[in-house]
Amino acid sequence: MPPAVSPVQGSRTGIIAGMVASIVIAVVMIVIAVYFSQEASQYQLKYTQLQQKDSKIYTDGDPRIEALTSQQMLDQYPGARTALDVQGTQADQLAKLVGGDMTPDRATQQARTLLNDSSKKINDLNSKQLSTFTLPSNGSLATALSQLTDQYVQMAQAKKAADDQAAAANQSKQQLIQAQQEQLAQKDKQIGEANAKAQAAQADAQRFQQEAQQANAQLSSSLTADQKKLQDQNGDLTKQLAAARTTINNDNKQIAAFKTKLRQSRVNPSEPIVQQADATIIRVPDANTCFINIGAHQSVTKGLTFEVYDKNRGIPALGDGMSEENMPAGKASIEVYAVGPDTSECRVTKLERGQQLVVGDPVSNLVFDPHTHYNFVVYGDFDLTNSGTPSPGDTEIIKRLITQWGGKLQDHVDVNTDFVIMGAQPQIPTGGDTNSPEWQLRVRQAQAKADQFQNVVHEAAQLSIPIMNQNRFLYFIGYYDQARQQ
Repeated sequence: MPPAVSPVQGSRTGIIAGMVASIVIAVVMIVIAVYFSQEASQYQLKYTQLQQKDSKIYTDGDPRIEALTSQQMLDQYPGARTALDVQGTQADQLAKLVGGDMTPDRATQQARTLLNDSSKKINDLNSKQLSTFTLPSNGSLATALSQLTDQYVQMAQAKKAADDQAAAANQSKQQLIQAQQEQLAQKDKQIGEANAKAQAAQADAQRFQQEAQQANAQLSSSLTADQKKLQDQNGDLTKQLAAARTTINNDNKQIAAFKTKLRQSRVNPSEPIVQQADATIIRVPDANTCFINIGAHQSVTKGLTFEVYDKNRGIPALGDGMSEENMPAGKASIEVYAVGPDTSECRVTKLERGQQLVVGDPVSNLVFDPHTHYNFVVYGDFDLTNSGTPSPGDTEIIKRLITQWGGKLQDHVDVNTDFVIMGAQPQIPTGGDTNSPEWQLRVRQAQAKADQFQNVVHEAAQLSIPIMNQNRFLYFIGYYDQARQQ
């Protein structure tokens, strides 16, 4: 039989057992609390590190991050899962749009450099008063592109307006030329009819004079009874002769009136011989090169030369065509060496000291006209190199230039002639043996050439046709300096 336990002893044992159990539980709880405390500290440390790392990428609560991670944005960029993915894809697309296959930072740098360079170039054009357009260097690429597009549209509209004005001017010019040609043809016909009448009247006068002379001879040789009758006939013939002379004088007056009207339709030497420039300078890249606003569509060919005149002074008048004074020299001479559809690139062959080519300067070549072929009479021998010895070979060069650039050659002066180009005036030799037949023949031949030279000048003057010597003609076609280098 086990020993009996008293109630007091049993309660003490239970209390001790409960205290031991409580202590064990407390120790277990402390251990668990320490373990989770350490885990919490590690997670807190990791969270703090992640926050520090993420703070370099975005700010917590930034609406832009929320916008980048919206479902609409993620659908727009398949494969993107984070705001950084979306931002990177957008940056790559923007860089490709701006700089092709460049990285975003290089594309941004290139765009900013391009904007700065473009701004400097446009400001340089503004300083030269070649344009009035401005492009801020610190603006955006989209703003710059928009401004450049607006400027291009304005330039295109201005060019269209200028082309329309040029077309209208050419049409008016053609109508004027046609009217002048019709008027000249009518004047020619009237002059021909007047000349025919004058010739017929002169023939009648000569016939009447011959008959009168014959009648006088008969009267002188005969003292017959018919003397009075012959005297009466002679009186009648004398009256007819006087009437014929009156008719001739009237016809001569009519011819003179026709010549006066014809002279009014010719070029006035005191006014610009070329009323309208062939083209204008549209760009001057450097001191040796320029561009003009005509090309292959306007019949421009390589080697064509022009004289350049100041846009504020215009093209000069003809002046005294046979004089060496007050030559119509421009500020420069240019030669076409590259022909485009509607523009041509030219090299500067001569530039006067202190002068410079500017946009808007007119250029002209007397022979060249894509719409009109002028008629030229080239007479005499020329001395292009100013050697003192004119030669027929230089004459052929003048003729070649005229036909090469669209002009037509005539072998004599008439109402259809537009310009007369005269070579060196023939000189009559002196100091030789006047008794020598060879010398006398030489003098007669030189005199005949000099007389024919003056006859050509006189015929042109009678028809009010512009006359110019070699050097004046070379200046008007921009070929003076090239000719001296032949």
